[in-house]
Amino acid sequence: MKALALDMDGTILDHSGQFSLNLVDTLAELKKKGMHIFFATGRTSHEIISITPEHCPLDGYVAASGMGIYVGGELVDAASFKPDFVDQMIEAAREREVYYEVHTLENSSRTLLQDQEYSFADISRDQPETMKDFEYRFAQDTMNSETQWVEELPFDHVVKLFFFSTDLGKIKDWYDYLKDRQDESDYALYTTSIHNAEVMLKGRDKATGTATLLEHFNISFQDVHVIGDSMNDLPLFEKAGRRTAMKNATDAVKAAADDITEFTCDEDGLKRYLEETYLK
Repeated sequence: MKALALDMDGTILDHSGQFSLNLVDTLAELKKKGMHIFFATGRTSHEIISITPEHCPLDGYVAASGMGIYVGGELVDAASFKPDFVDQMIEAAREREVYYEVHTLENSSRTLLQDQEYSFADISRDQPETMKDFEYRFAQDTMNSETQWVEELPFDHVVKLFFFSTDLGKIKDWYDYLKDRQDESDYALYTTSIHNAEVMLKGRDKATGTATLLEHFNISFQDVHVIGDSMNDLPLFEKAGRRTAMKNATDAVKAAADDITEFTCDEDGLKRYLEETYLK
């Protein structure tokens, strides 16, 4: 293998959103051996840079599941939704009082301040049994964010729309609404848990973004080892020469993998797997 394509949440990051410094050391050792290090994530560029340790080796990354591709920190390709589409989608969510986030390529998520009341009523409910602990913690953090709540939403350069609810019935109805309209619109629909939904631009995913990186570095997909845990990793699993699912991955990702890590993301699973596979 000549390159690693690594997911972030649930793979590089633990369920508290922490980036292990021990993993950074392991990636540095792999880099010394000639391995290219790529991240392929649903996070925006701002979110990637803000959480990645400064000394972590990183040749390039795919942001927002293919909406932005960066080499050496420089943007080389990007796409975004049409402003009218964003406006229509957010209005539909607001009518149903579904909590939403608007993500642009360079900035973290935004939600209208005027929708804070119904959002807080949802997010502040007791944690349902169907919701993972880390999901609930992130939802609580949203209520205390100083940058989340704004008077006016950005409609230009939007790369991702995220929806969430503690109410399983509400988010399922919303997911079904999005799914029913998917074929007639220019978006792809993803979910990383039964309590959320994500909308990305159709024709853009982690695989198309990684293809741009590989062309730049003259590397074949057959020489790429991808490691991930959730639905938006599957397009990349279909292309890569080697596919590994995290122990904490969804069943669909595990079924598509060549192997599975022995430990979860909360147990330094990626670091331990990479050391066992490449540094023994």
